[in-house]
Amino acid sequence: MTRAFGWSLALLLCGCASNAPVAPGAAGAPGAPSASVAERRPAADACSDEVARLKGLLAAETAERQKLVRAASRREETLRRQLEEMKAIERGILDRDEAKRSQTR
Repeated sequence: MTRAFGWSLALLLCGCASNAPVAPGAAGAPGAPSASVAERRPAADACSDEVARLKGLLAAETAERQKLVRAASRREETLRRQLEEMKAIERGILDRDEAKRSQTR
């Protein structure tokens, strides 16, 4: 899911940057002489709405991932406690069996 999000982010930013309006009179504008790619850059805030939307998506995905990590940590801790309790029960059974064996000798 994250890989797809990364690719979509890259494609959207590339598309946004290539479709951004160029200031009139700037190189690359209709009627202006052609210029190199470096000279035909879009205005700095041309993609601000798209960037804000993508920041929101990234924040939501980050929050969801943190929520999943916390849930996994809780499950891990619960399983660790259960394992310790089962080991204690096993030790108790082994100690009881050892005590019975020593009494029969």
